[in-house]
Amino acid sequence: MNSERRGSLTVDAALLVVVLLWASTFTLFKIAWHDVDPVAFTGLRFVLMLGFALIVLTMSGPRVRIRRRDVPLIVASGLTGYFLYQMSFVLGLDRTSALASAVLVATHPIFSVLFLWAAGKERATRREVAGVAIGFVGVAVFLRAWGAFGAATVGDLLSLLAAAAFGAYGVINRPLIERYPARQLMAYSLAVGGGLVAVAAAPAMIHQDWGSVGGAALAILLFATVGPVYVAYGLWNWAIGKRGIPRTVVFGFLVPVVAGVLAVTTLHESVHPEQAVGALLVVGGLVVTRLSTRTGPGRARAEAPDQAPAEAVLAAHGSSGAARTSTGLP
Repeated sequence: MNSERRGSLTVDAALLVVVLLWASTFTLFKIAWHDVDPVAFTGLRFVLMLGFALIVLTMSGPRVRIRRRDVPLIVASGLTGYFLYQMSFVLGLDRTSALASAVLVATHPIFSVLFLWAAGKERATRREVAGVAIGFVGVAVFLRAWGAFGAATVGDLLSLLAAAAFGAYGVINRPLIERYPARQLMAYSLAVGGGLVAVAAAPAMIHQDWGSVGGAALAILLFATVGPVYVAYGLWNWAIGKRGIPRTVVFGFLVPVVAGVLAVTTLHESVHPEQAVGALLVVGGLVVTRLSTRTGPGRARAEAPDQAPAEAVLAAHGSSGAARTSTGLP
């Protein structure tokens, strides 16, 4: 096997690890929440993440001075990408199945496109319009909208709200990632949104009996602090540097698929026929929407990891500084 072939397989392997890290969060969180309150879990997770981000920022050397006009954008980035997204994601996942959450949160790139159109930042292409339409038809089928959302749960709607918040976060972050290093932008926006998450979760953290929390739940908490964030984003940005954006983002389409498979096989969640059809339409809409994007120099930086899991929490974080418009983590 020649070196070029080995290099290609290494990139493929790295991207599959990223997909697994992102997709596994839905099932792992459900498992951890058997022992710990979801809000307390999220609050402690963000306390740990903020501490880790500040350590990275302190050790990273000189910083770029924040422009006064960018302060409202940084605050909005933290509110949408960390506070609103994470609280909606966690509360939604707690009230619906991991499969439903994975599919619905995966629609966030479609919301990004809609917000870009609404803000007049870009003109819609026919393919993008088609992708958005297919994606939302998929959501309607998945939620059985013909029953006036009678089959949709509060968790489903919160998961959809999380997707919308993360879509807005990507659009808000777009000008910021052109001006600030990823680690610096993360620390500041995380201080705003993640700090609010910690404050909102403080009562749950105080009342949580941490002594009764099992080792598996604590291990999942540590994994969620570093794995889907720093490890996954580092590998993702490295792969983009090796292979380019168009050939990398397609792996993001596997996230809701793998998350669904893990939910069904591990949590024994059931899949209704309309959910299977809806999920396929959602993934199809994402494929059409993302593969139709124009990747000019500036846009390429903004769209790097657009297909994060539902858990994709970082705005633009990797050692290379490459960033994306959207991708909770989870």
